[in-house]
Amino acid sequence: MSASATNPANMVPPGGTVIHGKKQDLVVTDRTISIGGRAFELAAVDRVVYRSAARINQASYRIGVGQGDETCLFTFDAYKRGTELADSRRLYGQVVEVLEAVVCPAIAAAAARAVTAGQTVTFGSSPAARINADAEGLRPRRPFARTVPWSRIVHADLHQGQARVWTAGSGDAEDGRRNSSPAMSMDMMGWNAVVLPRVVGLLGRR
Repeated sequence: MSASATNPANMVPPGGTVIHGKKQDLVVTDRTISIGGRAFELAAVDRVVYRSAARINQASYRIGVGQGDETCLFTFDAYKRGTELADSRRLYGQVVEVLEAVVCPAIAAAAARAVTAGQTVTFGSSPAARINADAEGLRPRRPFARTVPWSRIVHADLHQGQARVWTAGSGDAEDGRRNSSPAMSMDMMGWNAVVLPRVVGLLGRR
């Protein structure tokens, strides 16, 4: 379904998660995610974003979903006041778990089908960096960038706010922890950037 106001944030079903923001609330159930009273069915979401940034006494979070022409973003901050930092991290983690279990696999599968059918799929969105995927491989959307063929792509991950792609020639491609640099990367702030590792898992090494 399209976005609607069918799931008010003050009515949280058992097992749901609610995060209170300054101007709107986010509510997640086993079937829907609602931001400011606008609800999306998890199974129908075709765009997703989530990202966190932590400092010593503060953390910032961003969660967004979209379907068709409808998108909705939710941001909130947490500070070192009592258990606020820990509570916010826990709630954010619960929302991400739902997105990773339901939304991201479906988006990744649809993207893989589109690429296999000869279409070009873009991960990320302006002004964040973007990466195109097509039948040939992956290419950063910047001037003079070259396509890295699927046969060279071996691994992708999410690390410190970045979606990273590793190739056979980009150092320690399996975990990216030892004196190596990814072949390409982009900020997780863009739409569906967090889905790229799943797509690489489906299409890499073809």
